[in-house]
Amino acid sequence: MTAVAYLISGMLVWGGIGWLVDHWVGTRGIFAGIGAVVGMAGGVYLIVRRLGA
Repeated sequence: MTAVAYLISGMLVWGGIGWLVDHWVGTRGIFAGIGAVVGMAGGVYLIVRRLGA
């Protein structure tokens, strides 16, 4: 359950930051997509680092 929480929270947080950057720059979803991918990568990193999976 912790692993799923890491993945979802990373995607939501970094995707949200990307969404805000999209609104600031005036693009349509480019940075939100990049943020979601970065969030997923960060979530996987945390899972491997903390849970040793």
